[in-house]
Amino acid sequence: MVLWLSADIIWAIYQLVLDVVPPIPSAADYLWLGAYGFLGYYLFMTYKEFQKKFNFGRKALIASIIGNAIFLGYIIALTVNLSVLSTSRGIEMFAVIVAYPILDATLMIPAIVILVEFRKEPVWFIPWICESLGIFLIAVSDSWFALIVLTSLVEQLWLSALFFAAHFLVMAAGLLWYIKLLIPSATTHEVHHSEEVLTTIAHTSLTKKGASKRVRTAVIAVAALAAIILIGILVYPSSPLIALFANNNSEVVAPFNSNGKQTVTLGALLPLSGASSSLGESEDAAIKIATKDVNEYFSKSNANTRVGLIIEDTQTNPAISLEKLQDLAAKGVRIVIGPGTSAEIQAVKDYADKNGILLVSPSSTAPSLAVPGDNIFRFVSDDTHQAQAISKKMWQDGVRVVVPMWRTDVYGNDLLTATKYNFEMLGGRVVDGVGYIPRTGDFSASLNRINFMIWDQDLRSLSLKISQAVAQYGADKVGVYLVSFDEVVPIFIEAQNEPVLSMVKWYGSDGSALNDKLVRNIEAAMFAAKTGFVNPIYGVDNNNSYKFKLIDNQIQKVIGRVPRSYAEVAYDSLWVAALTENSTGGTKDINSLKKSFLQIANSYTGITGDTSLNEAGDRKHADYDFWAIRANNGNSRNNNNNDRSVFAWGQVGRYQSNTNINDTGLIHQIKSISPKLPSSYEGVFTHR
Repeated sequence: MVLWLSADIIWAIYQLVLDVVPPIPSAADYLWLGAYGFLGYYLFMTYKEFQKKFNFGRKALIASIIGNAIFLGYIIALTVNLSVLSTSRGIEMFAVIVAYPILDATLMIPAIVILVEFRKEPVWFIPWICESLGIFLIAVSDSWFALIVLTSLVEQLWLSALFFAAHFLVMAAGLLWYIKLLIPSATTHEVHHSEEVLTTIAHTSLTKKGASKRVRTAVIAVAALAAIILIGILVYPSSPLIALFANNNSEVVAPFNSNGKQTVTLGALLPLSGASSSLGESEDAAIKIATKDVNEYFSKSNANTRVGLIIEDTQTNPAISLEKLQDLAAKGVRIVIGPGTSAEIQAVKDYADKNGILLVSPSSTAPSLAVPGDNIFRFVSDDTHQAQAISKKMWQDGVRVVVPMWRTDVYGNDLLTATKYNFEMLGGRVVDGVGYIPRTGDFSASLNRINFMIWDQDLRSLSLKISQAVAQYGADKVGVYLVSFDEVVPIFIEAQNEPVLSMVKWYGSDGSALNDKLVRNIEAAMFAAKTGFVNPIYGVDNNNSYKFKLIDNQIQKVIGRVPRSYAEVAYDSLWVAALTENSTGGTKDINSLKKSFLQIANSYTGITGDTSLNEAGDRKHADYDFWAIRANNGNSRNNNNNDRSVFAWGQVGRYQSNTNINDTGLIHQIKSISPKLPSSYEGVFTHR
């Protein structure tokens, strides 16, 4: 138990302090695996002692050995088929993954025998139910990848973590039973020999038979209820039972010094955890700074309004985002900053339109969500512009064939579609790639291993497609286009197992640009640097450079790194929302809110420049900065005095668009910032 506790502490450091994807094997793995030796010794010594006293039969032992051997044989065969055994890292990962079910099965053999033989002794039977069930839950959790691979139930990855946590509760229940009934029954009677103790306990079990039956009934009832809940969640992913496991905490930012002034409350739906947590962290810091600045401005200008803020964590989960929006609506909130991702916007759009709520997203970009007349306003341009930028960059680098890998949500599908159109208009070709179902939530110990195994399968398929393209066109003409969020980290860690993947250039999107987790995971950062992983992201028009740098520095102090440009966009979004509430006097009339919001947005110049919106409610102007990972030599904008990272993000180029469309077409310019890039990176392009 001490070793397991130490392993959990180390894992918490990986997740909560370092905020990195743990390696395999990690220090926590060594401690977890080491603990099996002590537990195995306890189980087998207990089996040996009880076998002498109760003369256990061989049938249960043989059946247990055969059953566990079949289970173990299947798991090992499946793992061999799924693993990459051509690299040292792949072999290490295979060894760790199979070690857990091997040890689980070994422990299950004596546990099952003791459980079966003690079925007639209620006092002994209950703790051994807990002991055996605990080991069984560990085995299920460690082998959950088999079910995921066979059924593609990717959305149920989190159940593995639930089983893993449940085994601690079950084992704790067994210990409590032991302390409550077995120890008192042994110490109450003055017996000194183990045989007499066992006889006394057996006698106690008979005298307390009625109580034991009631407790057994209660235990079975609780277990049945838990099973029903788990099956309900497993079979019905949209079940309201999921809400029981959601984070319901809200952060309230109250206005200071209101002095009886009218207080209006804005809402914020941000991905503070989950697959886009690195984005949510910076946006969260930005809107808090904006709230303070807005209230200071209102105070100095003697305005009658003060602004409060309720921040909700959507966990980058569309279902939770809708639930949080409903909570904000119940509290009377009518203007909400967010959600941050397009999949979440898609999930809440109908509710916002039907219930008179304005959503102001600082980072949603899917073109299909650009709908005139709805209640969605986005302070960034849609991805048709990003698609133009990345297509020209790939073409300019000499890439003529693109193999995509993308998350199959509205953001990934829309961006890939737009990029395919633009790249093929230039004369290139986008072949069939690998789409993956977006995962939600963070990964615990067992989930981390499952996560890597799933990416191995996707990357193996991608490697095959790239090999075919390279054989036909040559490595210098082939590129990989990756549309992802924070999952870029495990993808790049596992990509090292497939040598062909590092032979070609890689390109990303705004979903992975400036991802802090990527530069802090050395293996992932090395792959990104080796493949020249370039990412475009919305570039702010910061003519008001002093104010922009001031706010940017404040955000950096909060999060400890350079923020994505969407953080400054979130800052401006809250300003326009607050000015709208002030100008309308807190009205709940949606038409008045929309009219005032559009008037202010179209005349406002914030730290990100002109915030004018087009007819669909999206930002009109769109320039893009290109960022890449390189060795941290102290010259990167990503550096701060305390940054000792081996790698850092550096800006390597800028895509500038002239939005004055006329008979001559639309002019685009990509300007090089990094002298290390090839000279072909500079140039002016014209297309009609």
